[in-house]
Amino acid sequence: MIELEIAEMVARFPLPAGVPDAVLNKSELADFFAVSLPTLDAWIKAGLPALSEGTNGRSWEFQASAAWAWKCARDEGDRLKTTEAQAAIEAMRLALVGGKAGDSIRALAPKDRQQLYDVEATFEKLKRERNQSLDRDEVSVVMTDLLRIVRDSISMLPDTLERTLGLDGKGVDMAVEHCDDILSELERAVAKFFGDRPIMTREARADLFN
Repeated sequence: MIELEIAEMVARFPLPAGVPDAVLNKSELADFFAVSLPTLDAWIKAGLPALSEGTNGRSWEFQASAAWAWKCARDEGDRLKTTEAQAAIEAMRLALVGGKAGDSIRALAPKDRQQLYDVEATFEKLKRERNQSLDRDEVSVVMTDLLRIVRDSISMLPDTLERTLGLDGKGVDMAVEHCDDILSELERAVAKFFGDRPIMTREARADLFN
């Protein structure tokens, strides 16, 4: 049964194009996902599938395709929970002023529309006071600062490896290429984060639930 579930996950979430499947040990899988070993341990406790569990004299073994599919399914579940929670919040806010899913904000009477705006403003104010909501520009500044730190540290890594480990020219070139790939992936992730959250005016929203 478990094998069938894993097979279904792998079919639904295949490895990215060009990434070969392989059997990886614990350290290799951490590098595969670019996460720390403690994070990987937490994933294992959460159900990350393993080919063999680590014991005395025996290392952990994971199938890359199964581990990737499990993480993708887990991420999708987290996004679904967030979406469901947001829908519940929006439904409660709508209940205060009337309206139903599919209604346009412009369809509300001016008094009801203003009441909705007031509820939204109060709701957002409370979220900010509880540190449950961050200004978009603040998030952008923090992400930019973090990426700058990561970029500077990663950019120095090939030279550090060359000096401390005697890495040859080919090794340095490979390290530079790998570091560039990491930075590009980080930039794509940040761009996607903001791209998935476009700024919308109230009247531009097609639905009261958006």
